[in-house]
Order: sequence, then structure tokens, then C-alpha cells
Amino acid sequence: MASKLVSAALAIFGSIACLVPARAEYPEKPITMIVPWAAGGSTDQTARVLAKAAEASLGQPIVIINQPGASTTIGMAALASAKPDGYTIGTLSSTGYLVALQGRQLPFDPINAFSYISYYGDNVIGIAVRSDSKWKSLQDLVDDGKTRPGAIKYGTAGVGTTQHLTTEALQFGTKAKFIHVPQQGSAASMPALLGGHVDFITETSVWAPFVEDKQVRLLAVTTPKRSKLYPDVPALSESGYKSLRSVQAIIAPAGVPEPIRATLETAFRKALSDKAFQETMDRLAMETIDIPGAEVKKLVQGEYDLAGQLLKEIGKSK
Repeated sequence: MASKLVSAALAIFGSIACLVPARAEYPEKPITMIVPWAAGGSTDQTARVLAKAAEASLGQPIVIINQPGASTTIGMAALASAKPDGYTIGTLSSTGYLVALQGRQLPFDPINAFSYISYYGDNVIGIAVRSDSKWKSLQDLVDDGKTRPGAIKYGTAGVGTTQHLTTEALQFGTKAKFIHVPQQGSAASMPALLGGHVDFITETSVWAPFVEDKQVRLLAVTTPKRSKLYPDVPALSESGYKSLRSVQAIIAPAGVPEPIRATLETAFRKALSDKAFQETMDRLAMETIDIPGAEVKKLVQGEYDLAGQLLKEIGKSK
């Protein structure tokens, strides 16, 4: 009798279980990636190719949505407020957290509003001069900046950018004195240099084709070590100078369940070896760097703290 009751109970349980739909494996539908920059820029180009490569592991398409504006804060706010279910992810660039250090009120925490999936690379920021410049090395430039304080002008994408803060840090470390002439974005910096409106630029790889055809000379790069693309050009760190990284990472809203975050991390880190992605990074003079999500937040926090320190130093020097 007891065995019949047990069998009946199991049958009833099995019938009920059949009525409960099985939990679907993530992902079961397309994923949206928010890129807080206009289409066509380096972040947009690299993110698109990387996302396409990651689709092979995820088994679902990744749809790119460009939401530029307000120094990336429009797109970043949209990402921070999205449902943390793994179906909305985005890209992180240094600008996304640097703006918070410049007095701008943001509707999200620049560090803690996000889950960190993986790192994928650095923009190679370089200090560049025209090929006919008398400065053959970074030390030449620094020495002249000390001898003739305020006589040398430099251009960057704008005030408070990674490029600007790195050059300010160089001045603090060497006691050289340069004059900042901010441009309307990185694209405007090269014409300013070639036209003689500034004497040098600290910029992302807009200078790459001009280095290639020998119109421009690179004096230094700001990557943690020498760039594989420019092995003969010293990194600022070799001389003990502070510099900020131009971060490129994949993130999501805070609170994404760990199994889902881990699935995304595996897919995006695997995608780094994709041939098309590697070719795109090389073409844009960007460094592919594989860092797991658990370490990305620490890296970003360190960059944020260093930038805050540099901004305080800049303020004290004015």
C-alpha cells in the first residue's frame, strides 16, 4: 500500500513538473550593446568587430546601439539604468569616468553602477611632433619646456581628457611648462599640428598614418609598456612619469548574475583572438589586452584615483 502511495505521489509530482517550463539557457534572445560614441570612431569600430566574434560563442546576435553625447554620459546613463539580465551590455572608455571628476553631476556612480565583463585593449596615446621638429626625443622636448616655460603649445582632444591629464602629469614630473590648446576632439588635433597651430600633440592614434608616411615623429607612448606596433618608441613609464590608460572594456549594469557575467566574459575574451578583430585593432594602432572582469574594476578604480590626484595637482598649480 505504501509503495502504491509513493508511486502515485511521484506520478503527480512528475505531472506538475511537466507543467513548469524549464529555465532557458542564457542567452535565449539577441543582446544589445550600447556604444556611447558616434558610429565610425575607434571604439565603435572595435566594439562591432569584437561583438561579431563573440556571437559565435553566445549563439545569439549582438545588436549595436550608438548613444553618443555629453562626453559619453548619455549612453552610460542608459546602460546603468538597464535591467541587469545580461541582455544589455556596453563599452567603457576612460571618458566615461573622467567626466565625474570634473564637477559634472551624473545620474549614476561612475564605478559602481556597472558589472565588469572584460578588458579588450588600450588606445595608444602618443606624444607626437612634426618630422621637421628640432625635438628628436621626449627629453629634448622636456628640456626645452624647462628652458622656455610657456613658449611651447600642445594640443589634445580637450580639457580633462586622458591626453590632457597625461601631459599635465608630465609637466609636474619634469617642471617643464607647456601651454594647452584644446581642440574639438582628436580628429582636429592632427590639422592643428601639421598647420603649426600647436608644437606637439598628445593624442590617440590619429597620428598613425602620418607616422607611417614620416610626416610626424612619435616621441613617447602612454601604454604601460612599449607598444608592439611602435617598439622603438619609449613608454612614459620608462622614465618614471605618470600616465593614464585609454581604457577599452566591456561592461554591463551592476547586478548581473555571476553565471551570466561569466558567460559573457568567456565569449568576449575568446573573441580577442579573432582575426578580423586583431586586424581592426592593428589598423587603428590599438593594443589588444586580455584582462578578466574581476581585475577590470580594480584597474578602472586605480585610473580614476590617479586622475583625481592629477586634477588636484593641476588645480594647485593654477
